[in-house]
Amino acid sequence: MDVDESAQPPEESDEASDAELLSRCAERDRKAWGILVARYKDLVYSAALASGLSAEDAGDVFQEVFLELDSSAARVRNPQALPRWLMVATRRLSYKVATQRRRMAPRISKDLIDPRTLVEDEVVAAEARRQLEAGLGRLDPRCAELLRYIFFSPETPSYSDICERFGLALGSVGPIRGRCLHRLRQLLEEHDD
Repeated sequence: MDVDESAQPPEESDEASDAELLSRCAERDRKAWGILVARYKDLVYSAALASGLSAEDAGDVFQEVFLELDSSAARVRNPQALPRWLMVATRRLSYKVATQRRRMAPRISKDLIDPRTLVEDEVVAAEARRQLEAGLGRLDPRCAELLRYIFFSPETPSYSDICERFGLALGSVGPIRGRCLHRLRQLLEEHDD
């Protein structure tokens, strides 16, 4: 089944359970497949990158993981454990790619060597990141961009950098950030209800 990384997740993505989506995927429902890929694409790709793979190799692993899920959807016994299944598959395939390419041998972590050693906290953190990204997607685009810049930049930006990038007065960054975080928190709480 084709994986379109650029596709926007359908509105239904927050409502359908993993069990329902897997069942529909097993019946070759392309819409369900799109929702499932959109829901977990960041988890799989970031786990491959975290394993030390290049962006190109991580993309290959991404494709392989979802191809494997496509062929295994009907056999996934515990749909609630799908994030863990994806992490284990990603680590296993990352290790396979790394050893085939022999580029990563000195950087291979013991967690990558044995995917069964996956720490549950990592799955919980990945799920929290997915929910955060979903919340940011529902937030006003300017607030979402500001929060992503402040909290997800490789290096913490200074207030002057933030002001320059967003055209803000120096004294307004804190209050605007606070309002954006408050709105994000509201959206996340609404989603939990």
